[in-house]
Amino acid sequence: MEYLKFGDTDIAVPTTFTIDKKKIMSDNAGLSSTCKYVGDVKGLQTTLHIEWANLKPQEVAIINEYVLNVQDADFPVTYLDETFNMVTVRFRAEGTTYEQWGWDEKRQLCKVLSLDLYAYSGTGEVT
Repeated sequence: MEYLKFGDTDIAVPTTFTIDKKKIMSDNAGLSSTCKYVGDVKGLQTTLHIEWANLKPQEVAIINEYVLNVQDADFPVTYLDETFNMVTVRFRAEGTTYEQWGWDEKRQLCKVLSLDLYAYSGTGEVT
């Protein structure tokens, strides 16, 4: 079963995969004098925090093709969501974090690669 795709490319199965969703509120949002939260919801931000361990250089290169592409900052990501359905959403990556490089007996490996992807949806313009 496929677990994670960037565009049409199958990506290595991550060791950690976290989905974080939060509301993006309007600038006038806050507590009223009666302690009721007021304001408009501008949209929803979905963040995928993904970590891989012991990737081969070729696997890192495939991820970097999407993440570090300066021509198209957003790219489609297909993943298993919190309701266990495969969904495809356009995400933006701001960069990657690489933990130290390691070696096994025959090849060089990336010990840990961490990546945060961001997607926005909603009725208002979100920047």
